[in-house]
Amino acid sequence: MAQQPAQPHEVVITNQSIFEDLKNKAEQSPRQRAMFMLHNNHEATLHTMINTFKKGSYVAPHRHWIENESHEIIQKGESFVALEGEGKIILFDDEGNEVKTIILKASEKTMVWIPAGVWHTVLATTDYFIVYENKTGPWIDGADKQFHPKFPEEGSVTNYEW
Repeated sequence: MAQQPAQPHEVVITNQSIFEDLKNKAEQSPRQRAMFMLHNNHEATLHTMINTFKKGSYVAPHRHWIENESHEIIQKGESFVALEGEGKIILFDDEGNEVKTIILKASEKTMVWIPAGVWHTVLATTDYFIVYENKTGPWIDGADKQFHPKFPEEGSVTNYEW
């Protein structure tokens, strides 16, 4: 069966109330993060979301470069646009050394594109850091990103000292 075009009722609109809701959810979340999915499902070829990071949340350094069970390399790029607050994207080499820090500020409308295979993490430098994020889909649990072996696992630390 052929895929059908999207319909007007599928258009997603956000506003400041979504940001406030996401901040409340991040506050309550053990991960200190919350995400609002704009795409329809995990199988979508483009994933678009609003992601909220509370200051002190820990995103384990990772890259989107996965070898699947068929030994194919899955490569996914990722972009971030600062919508509220400020944050950092820290890039790492294969040994886990910091090689670059990118400052993202909503007040400056900054954005970043991270090509597939680049080790990175995201952290909030203000109470909340809200970003518009795009990433290649589909999302498959356990096969979407590879975590850097040098760093603690997600859920094991908060307020990691960079």
